[in-house]
Amino acid sequence: MIQFRDNDITQWSSHIQQVCGNFDASFNSHESLFIGEIQAYQLGQTEIAFIKSNANYIVRNADSPDRASHHLCFLVLQSSGKMQMSYKGSRIYLNEGDMILLDPSEKIEMYPQGLFSHISVHLDREKLAQANIHEGYFGKLITKNMSSFLLKNIMQNLSVENIQLWYAEEDGNAFEDALIALLRPTIFYKKNHLTQESLKDRAERYIIEHLAKPELNPQKIADALGVSLWHLYRLFNEEQLSLNKYIQQKRLERVKVDLLDACFRQTSITDLALKWGFGDSAHFSKIFKKAYGISPKQCRQAA
Repeated sequence: MIQFRDNDITQWSSHIQQVCGNFDASFNSHESLFIGEIQAYQLGQTEIAFIKSNANYIVRNADSPDRASHHLCFLVLQSSGKMQMSYKGSRIYLNEGDMILLDPSEKIEMYPQGLFSHISVHLDREKLAQANIHEGYFGKLITKNMSSFLLKNIMQNLSVENIQLWYAEEDGNAFEDALIALLRPTIFYKKNHLTQESLKDRAERYIIEHLAKPELNPQKIADALGVSLWHLYRLFNEEQLSLNKYIQQKRLERVKVDLLDACFRQTSITDLALKWGFGDSAHFSKIFKKAYGISPKQCRQAA
């Protein structure tokens, strides 16, 4: 067992690196006191890390190879709190109870929204490959079939107390084998479910995952979905909301959430607008007031 509790982000980052590999973290010390905890356990050959922090930003760079990037993959449960994550070119939102499968050879950026806790299980990359779970299937998991519910239930019941109470030498690597056995149908359900989604659902999901990219436009969406631009426009016109208006509405919603979040109190309104793909702060302020009846500044003051 490894256990660390720190109020110094440099020391905490060092402890994270010992357990999870080359992650770095930053924290705005003007906002509040830093909180950082990590506990790591070994079940058979499988590592489990219990992580808690209020760091503002956590990153793992793809050009920092270590044992994790070559031999492990991370199955992560967002056990409390919320965060945004940038992974494989997409913006992912994790709420309490969400799970994600991460490839540590890719760049991973985390933007916690206040205090959060993770349970991270480090799975053997070779065993995943043998189960035909490849990197192309990694990402946020969908919890809609029996295997995914069982997988989530196991992850949610992991705790320091339960590990100490339950684990016996006879268990060997059964824990990891069970997770991989449940992951496989979970992953393939996700694959099949996405192929069955309506084109409109797929378009909306693509937009949400790429909102932060200023270059997001109808042509890029059409290209990603493999449809004509005319067909894409027609999908949204049927809902009495144009495609461009839909993108604008979703970006405004994200900025509003950040304006009301104390974690972004020190971030300028212009920077928040830029973060969500708006290229002109004056234009942003104008359409924000038209949408909500108050200026971005007034919205922040009302928090």
